[in-house]
Amino acid sequence: MFNCDTNIVQSKSASSTPVALEIFHLNCIIPGWISRWQKIGLPVFGMGLQKRSQGSLCMMADFTRGLPSEVLRIYQEIDQKTARLQVAFGLRCPSLCGACCDNPEVEATVLEILPLADEIYRRNEEEPVLLVLEEKSNQGDFRCALYRADPGFPKSGRCSYYEFRPLVCRLFGFAFRRNKFGNLELSTCKVIKERTPEAVHRAETGISEGLDVPVYQESFMRIASMHSGIGYRRLPINLALKEALERLYWKTRANPIHVR
Repeated sequence: MFNCDTNIVQSKSASSTPVALEIFHLNCIIPGWISRWQKIGLPVFGMGLQKRSQGSLCMMADFTRGLPSEVLRIYQEIDQKTARLQVAFGLRCPSLCGACCDNPEVEATVLEILPLADEIYRRNEEEPVLLVLEEKSNQGDFRCALYRADPGFPKSGRCSYYEFRPLVCRLFGFAFRRNKFGNLELSTCKVIKERTPEAVHRAETGISEGLDVPVYQESFMRIASMHSGIGYRRLPINLALKEALERLYWKTRANPIHVR
């Protein structure tokens, strides 16, 4: 079961057998919990949620209102810059390359992954995604839960939510960064360097032409400043996705008066 900052009061009969669970306060919730409790015969009452319907739980629902669409709007601007970069210098990922996705050390913030979590709810796919996250956590597998590897082809595959991928995935291989002197430098990946060295050289030398390119530090700060509470802290990507799903639950699924 997922760990979560949750305060649960468990009612017991005289024989100390659990007979009901009442939720008095949740800072976050996994949708599958309620159905799991019900499957083992524990009624779930929403008294605590009703008590706080005008308080902390409504704040949770308001917490992320509008943020997914705002972050996605910035992503669309970044994609336009990346597209111009690709056209100008021929800088592209090799077809079906999944080397970066297969990396277990990818980190993201909860804020940059909100559009992805929002899309998962829109497709009604939160339950299967949460199950995969739980399985990977139990197995100690930190690779992205949404990456679909091609069997028999190492480092090849695709993202199942490519259009909604977070900033770190969106800019990997195509971002510039400012060095200690404030000058722009291309920050690309090993695979692109090895397979298309000419394109990398064109990008490195052509930046002086004044093309408006995506700069990672600036893009990150622009998004992070939208909500400092979840915008700066980087987490392993699966953990960030789980937390984003938890936070968006109140916006997309939960009824603050009745728990079903």
